Amino acid sequence: YDCRFAGLNARMPELSAIIGRRSLALLDQIAESRNRQAALYRAELSKIPGLEFISVRADDRCSYKDFSIVVDADRFGATRDELADALADHRIDTRKYYDPPVHRQSAFQEYHRRGTPLVHTDRLSACSLSLPMGPQVSDEGILRVCTAIQQVHERRTSAAAAAEVAVSATE
Repeated sequence: YDCRFAGLNARMPELSAIIGRRSLALLDQIAESRNRQAALYRAELSKIPGLEFISVRADDRCSYKDFSIVVDADRFGATRDELADALADHRIDTRKYYDPPVHRQSAFQEYHRRGTPLVHTDRLSACSLSLPMGPQVSDEGILRVCTAIQQVHERRTSAAAAAEVAVSATE
């Protein structure tokens, strides 16, 4: 995934436009459903150390097109990539939408002054993971994702603790 040049394909086929216009009537209902799903994710995942969420101000609305978490590997016990691989083993599809960040893509190199660090962008790019979201995902599906994430955390942190004990015993 690397854009070679900047551009935009803004053409929309007529059928897509018709469906889009008709779908506008469902917009509030869909946004409500996605916000409810996001609240369920937050309620379950906030119990697990090392996971952060985007914050939405109380006076703002979020469509939650995606539900992305930020994985702090030290506190969670696994990197974003290790978590994604473990979830894939459970047949849970995730996405790394923000990796690579735009300033590292060929099309946008000319807009980034080389040598200028984009620390926060690079960190979020390397640590963000988008979880399943949308009308195809049931509450039970969200709970299954959260349980799998909890299990990854528990396995990784207990394995790290066991390794630490083993090292201490040999010293």
